[in-house]
Amino acid sequence: MLALRRIIPESPRWLITHGRAQEAEALMREIEARTDSDVPDDLPKLTLQPRKSFGLGVILPVLLRTYRARTILVLALMAAQAFLYNALFFTYALMLTRFYHVPQGRAGLYLLPLAAGNFLGPLWLGWLFDTLGRRIMLAATYILSGVLLAATGYGFLHGWFDATTQTLAWAAIFFIASSAASAAYLTASELFPLEIRALAIALFYAFGTALGACWHLWSLAGSSATARRWPFAGAISSPGR
Repeated sequence: MLALRRIIPESPRWLITHGRAQEAEALMREIEARTDSDVPDDLPKLTLQPRKSFGLGVILPVLLRTYRARTILVLALMAAQAFLYNALFFTYALMLTRFYHVPQGRAGLYLLPLAAGNFLGPLWLGWLFDTLGRRIMLAATYILSGVLLAATGYGFLHGWFDATTQTLAWAAIFFIASSAASAAYLTASELFPLEIRALAIALFYAFGTALGACWHLWSLAGSSATARRWPFAGAISSPGR
């Protein structure tokens, strides 16, 4: 990332909105010099209002009033993917050592298939988001990930898995869920104006992750009602299986 910062030019529109018009003009001249076609003079005009900073006082009214529906959507996407990842990573080492009797020194090896599924999912499924459409694939991957997670939770509760099959099942879920999570970040970056986009993504990631983590930690409380609803958390936090 440090190397890319020296290579990739800044957005001219971002530079203008932050009061750096001369840099934006110089960058546009450089871009236009590399193109073969002439830039027409009758392009529609944009009216921009430069500001030195875009703090919470600016962004929160926009998110909560102007783009309320988009805010709810992106927050739900972020919280759901955070819950799924936390549900697996927070408890997996405990599951392996306590229920599958995997030595602690080897528990980390079982994370490698999860990492592979996490990497290969967007690589192999990413093109479907462009061909079938973002809405269809977002809904499909989120729903399928949730259904498969619930199914593996039910299977774990009834002793269907060993350490290997449990890992393979979760690697398959990560294959789908990582595509969903990757598309969620892209969706967040496209739904809001350029001026507040970076801060909006940071807020959604922070609050979405916090919601997902709190939801998962609540499920680890160990009450009987929670154990019936969330098999993973109930089994790990209760004395016996």
